[in-house]
Amino acid sequence: MIVKERSDQSLVKAVREGDEQSAAELYDRYARRVLGLVHSQMSCWLQSVTEPEDIVQSIFRSIFRGVHGKSYDAPPGDTLWNLLAVIAVRKTRRRATHYRAERRDARRNVPLDSVDQESDLDSSQFQHLELDLRQVVNSLRESDRAILLARIQGYTVEEIGLKIGRTGRTVERSLQRIRQQLADHLLDETDS
Repeated sequence: MIVKERSDQSLVKAVREGDEQSAAELYDRYARRVLGLVHSQMSCWLQSVTEPEDIVQSIFRSIFRGVHGKSYDAPPGDTLWNLLAVIAVRKTRRRATHYRAERRDARRNVPLDSVDQESDLDSSQFQHLELDLRQVVNSLRESDRAILLARIQGYTVEEIGLKIGRTGRTVERSLQRIRQQLADHLLDETDS
């Protein structure tokens, strides 16, 4: 018995009615293709600060939110690919713009081993930086501190997730929150 593949239009209708299996089918149908498009739109420096999978997840959240809100639909006999492609390109560009903002510009990052410690920072500046870092680390939630410590020890996001019983996405969100707290604290220090 040959099962005919359901059209995007029928899947959208089912998703709108709350059918999670249809949502999974739409995701499975397009996720790999969307990921490829997002990856092709990302520069090397953008890939160093965000994962293409995060953008793909954001794209599908938008699609499903739009489907539920009746903003998005698939015309009869047509697919959602054109809509997904437009959203993918826009979200990727927005993410690049976000990370180019002066406070977060990843292109300004330099490896620590490239800093000549004696000429760029004296010992009192290092002590001040160490105190700032300790203050931020001590202000973290216990679970975030455990994640940060594991990351510093060289564990991957996936390994940390297994170690603490959380998903990789949860670990990554924690790391992003920690980075933001650290950046905010250090930028506040330089502004004062």
